[in-house]
Amino acid sequence: MIWNFILRIKTLFFLIPLIGGIWFILRPIQIDDFKKEVTTRILSQDGRLIGRTQNHNLSKQDWVPLTEYPKFVSEIVCIAEDKRFFSHHGIDPFAIINSLYSFLFSKQNRGGGSTITMQLVRMYHPNIRSYPIVIRKSFEVLEAMRFELWLNKEQILEAYLNSVSIHSNSVGFPSASLTLFQKNVRFLSIEETVYLSILIRKNIANEDEIKFRYNQLRTKIPYSLPILDSPSELVQTNLQRKIQNYDDTLNGENQHFLNWIRSLHLDPKEELVSTISSELNSEIHSIVNSELNVLKRWNVNNASAIILEKESNQTTDLSLVAMIGSKNFFEDGNGMVNGTIAFRDAGSTLKPLLYALAIDQNIYSINSILVDEKYSYSLGTGENYLPRNADLRYWGNLTLAEALANSRNIPAVTTIQLVGVPNFYRFLKLAGFENLKQSPNFYGPGLALGTGGASLLQLSRAYGTFMLGGILPKIKIGSINGKSFFYGESQRLVSEETAEEIKFILNDSKLRQKAFGKRSYLNYPFPVSVKTGTSKDYRNSWTISFNDRYVVGAWVGNFSGEKTMDVSGSFGAGRIVQNIFRLLIKDKDKKSYTPKLTEVRSICKISGKLANSNCPSLVLNVRKKMTNLHSCEEFHDHKVSSVVGVGFVYPGQNQVFLYHPGFERDEQNIPIRIREYQTLKDPKLVWNQTLEVKLSKSGEGNVAIQRGKHSLELFDGSEKKAKVQFEVK
Repeated sequence: MIWNFILRIKTLFFLIPLIGGIWFILRPIQIDDFKKEVTTRILSQDGRLIGRTQNHNLSKQDWVPLTEYPKFVSEIVCIAEDKRFFSHHGIDPFAIINSLYSFLFSKQNRGGGSTITMQLVRMYHPNIRSYPIVIRKSFEVLEAMRFELWLNKEQILEAYLNSVSIHSNSVGFPSASLTLFQKNVRFLSIEETVYLSILIRKNIANEDEIKFRYNQLRTKIPYSLPILDSPSELVQTNLQRKIQNYDDTLNGENQHFLNWIRSLHLDPKEELVSTISSELNSEIHSIVNSELNVLKRWNVNNASAIILEKESNQTTDLSLVAMIGSKNFFEDGNGMVNGTIAFRDAGSTLKPLLYALAIDQNIYSINSILVDEKYSYSLGTGENYLPRNADLRYWGNLTLAEALANSRNIPAVTTIQLVGVPNFYRFLKLAGFENLKQSPNFYGPGLALGTGGASLLQLSRAYGTFMLGGILPKIKIGSINGKSFFYGESQRLVSEETAEEIKFILNDSKLRQKAFGKRSYLNYPFPVSVKTGTSKDYRNSWTISFNDRYVVGAWVGNFSGEKTMDVSGSFGAGRIVQNIFRLLIKDKDKKSYTPKLTEVRSICKISGKLANSNCPSLVLNVRKKMTNLHSCEEFHDHKVSSVVGVGFVYPGQNQVFLYHPGFERDEQNIPIRIREYQTLKDPKLVWNQTLEVKLSKSGEGNVAIQRGKHSLELFDGSEKKAKVQFEVK
C-alpha cells in the first residue's frame, strides 16, 4: 500500500508539470495581441506627418500587413536573422548548437541561437530580459512553441517586422522607414532594406560596423548590390539626417495640438488626418511672436491663439484649423503650457452668453433700458457685492445693446441677479464650461464677470454659437478612415433670433465707440463681431472675434499670473486677433452681414422704444417678430422707467456700517440713494417704520448714524416699493 502511494506521488510529480506545460502552450494568441503599442499617425489636413500619439514605451510604431511589404523585405530579414525560419517550429537546434560552440570554443561571438519567433517572444514579454538566463531561455522556448501553434509563419513574420526595434524610438520597419527615409515601407529599396536589417542587431551603430555588416549581408542575399563605402549615405538629405533622432520636435508650433490630441486617447490602430493646417499654424505662430515683441514692454510674456473654421455646408460643427498654446513650446519653464486649454479669469467674455440667456428667458430684449449706477448687491450671507466698471464711472440709463457693446459691469451683475446665478451656472455648464466645479453660491454674481474662469477653446466654441444661429458647435479635430472625430457635442444653446441680434451688436463699432474710441483694434474693414475681456489687475487679456466663416480667439498675459502693465483685451489680445483676421480674409468687399431674422430699426436711447424725431437714437438690428416694440412718445413729455425698476442703490441689503467714536457723528451719516425715484408719483421713505426721511428730487439723502439694526421702507402712496435692512456697529 505504501509503495502504491509512492507511485501515485511520483505520477503526480511528473503529471502536474506536464499538465501545466500543456496548459501553457495551449493558451490562444492572436495577431491583434501584438498591436497594443501601435501609435496613431497624426497628419495635417494636407497629409503631412506632424506627430503621433504615444504608447506606454514612448516609442513610435506603425502596422502594415505583410502582403503590402515588398517581397524581398521578408527574404532579406530571414537571411539576416533566421535563415531556417520556414523550416523550424520556433526553435532552431542547429542555431543553438552553433551558438554554444561559438560561446565555448570561439574567441569571436558568431551570433545567438534565437529564432525570429523567440525574438518576437522577447518583444511581446519585454520583462523577461531581467530573468536569469536559464529561466529566460526556457520561457522563450515554451512561448515560441505556443506562437508557432497558434500563428502561421506569415503572421509571425508580420508581427516581427512591425514590432522589432530598429532605430532610436522607432519600432518596426514601417516607422523606421518613415523616420529614416521619409517613405512608406511599401516603397523601400533593397539597399534600404539591408540597412534596416543591420540595425536590428544594433540600433545605434558606428560607420565601421554598418559598413562591415552591410557588405557581409550583401554577399548572402540573392540580389545584386554594389559595395558601399558609407551605407549611411542611404539616409540622403540633411533633413533626413536630422530625423535619425526624430522625436516629434521639428515643428514646435504643432506641439500643443499634438499633446492635446494625445490626451484624448484615440484608437491606436488608426491614422488621424487632423483639421490643423500646419502652414496656417506656422503663420499664426509668427503673428503671436511678432506681437509679443511689441507687448513685452508692458510686461506681457506669453500669448495663445485659436482658429475655428466653418465649412460651407456645415450647420452644427466647426473645424479646429489652428492652435498656438504659447510663444515657444520649447521655452524653459512654461513653454509647454497650452494656453488655449488652460483656465483663467474670463473677464467680460461671458457677457454675451449672459445677455443671450436673459433675452431667451424674456427678461430683457436688446432695446431694454438697464441702469449703470453704483449699486450694492446682497450676497445673502450678511455680505454685499459692490461691482465697479473698468473706467470707475457710471453712465446711468442705457440700452442692453449699449451695455453689452461697451462691456459695462453693473448692468451685467444686475442681469445675473434677475436671471439667477444657478440658472446662468447651469447654462454655462451646458455650453461646455466643465471647469465650474464649485456650487453656484461659491461664484455668486461675480460669475457674470468671469470669476468662474474659462479656457480659450471653451470661449471660442461658445462664440461659435452666435455664428451658427444659436447652435453650440461640436469641434471637428480630424477624421479616422474618413469618419470625422469631434470634441464635444452640438446642441441648441440659444434661439436663432437671439444669436443674430447678439452677432449684430458685437459687430457695431459705433455702438462700442464710447468705451473703446473711434479707432481701436476692434474695428475691421470687413464685418467681424468682437468681444473683449480683461480680468482684475490686467492679468488676462482676451479677445474673441467671429464672422460668417471663422472664430478667432486670443489670450495675452503671463502664465505665472503676474500682472501686466494695464494691457486690456482690446489692446493686447485685440492686436493678435486683428492681424489673424486680416491674414484669413482675402476678399474685403463685403461691408456688412446679411440679416435673416432681424431688421434695422431706430431705437430711442432713453425709452428703448421706436425713436421719433425728438429722440436721441441708435440703430439696432432687432428681431422681426418683436411684439413689444412701440413708438416712443414725445421725448420731453414722458417719464422713463428702466427694466430694473425702483430700488435702493445704497445702503445695500444687510450692509454693515461701522461707527467711529473719534469722528463727529454728523460726518458719519448713512448715505441714501434711490434708483428710479423720479418715476414715483407720491414717494415716501420711512426709517425704522416711524420717521419719514426727506430726499432730494433725484432720490438722494441720508440718515444719522447710530448703533443697532435699522430698516428703510420706500412707498409710492400706500404701495410699498422697496425695503432694505442694514446694521451699524
